[in-house]
Amino acid sequence: MRREWRSILTAVICFLLVIVLNFLLPRLLPGNPLAYLTGISEEGLTTVQEEYYVHALHLDESLFSQFIHYIESIFNGTLGYSFKKEATVSSLISGRIWPTLKISIPAIVISSLLGLVLGLASGFSTRRRTDSWLTPLMIVLNAIPSFLLALTLVLVFGFKLRILPYAGLSTFVHLILPVSTLVIGMTPSRYLLVRNMVATQSKERYVLYARQRGLTDRRIRYSYILGNISGPFIMTIGLGLGLAVSGSVVIENIFSINGMGKLLTEAVYTLDYPLIQGILFMATAIMAIAIILSDLVALALDPKRRLVNE
Repeated sequence: MRREWRSILTAVICFLLVIVLNFLLPRLLPGNPLAYLTGISEEGLTTVQEEYYVHALHLDESLFSQFIHYIESIFNGTLGYSFKKEATVSSLISGRIWPTLKISIPAIVISSLLGLVLGLASGFSTRRRTDSWLTPLMIVLNAIPSFLLALTLVLVFGFKLRILPYAGLSTFVHLILPVSTLVIGMTPSRYLLVRNMVATQSKERYVLYARQRGLTDRRIRYSYILGNISGPFIMTIGLGLGLAVSGSVVIENIFSINGMGKLLTEAVYTLDYPLIQGILFMATAIMAIAIILSDLVALALDPKRRLVNE
């Protein structure tokens, strides 16, 4: 289990580093940390207001004491206080995280299934016509930025054909365009990973033995090869969940979805640093948990990794 413990330890260390950087940045940047933590310029504060904010943010205490208070805000679930929106950061995030998950989770499931099925079929027979056009297409799609995909879908299906709504998330139909954008953006990387792994595995001896026994290509792909590529593939799914949640800024702004990505944009524009801290913390936590869980699931499913650890 050493390799898995190393992966878990790496994820935990990265998570702790994000916490420390989140705390230190507004306090080490040039200028008054009060302006960064409240988003209010010093000129806009009276002496009484400045004293109040300094005491409320514990800036009159030592750096270590400030860090302890910051950790306490994480463990008590508030994640700090947004003076711009006059609410705790956790309450703001909890109201915005579900729209993000509504578009992220279906996109991850659909793109993973498409990448797996198409990659298995194409990688197992790299000389067929399907692979000759599908792989170049996926390479091209993989190079297209997500904002360009989103704008193209909006222009075609929202403005030109007018058959799909392109703003909001009030009904199921509103999910189609943002989810499709994420699926088109995520499927190529999964396809190329699976396709290359299957192409390598198809040359192994166990595949030749299976063919000599008269097993069908379908059974070889799904009963033999799939088990050997499941580990790396599942790990990409876990990483994809974290990236989809943290990288939803562009998609949510284009489709006017009130999720975490749009909330982060609002926080940046209004210089709401406590809210930025909370969103980055939440995105990092989701990514770390997803990576750890996917690594453990990959160990349970991948026979090669189990043998290595034993």
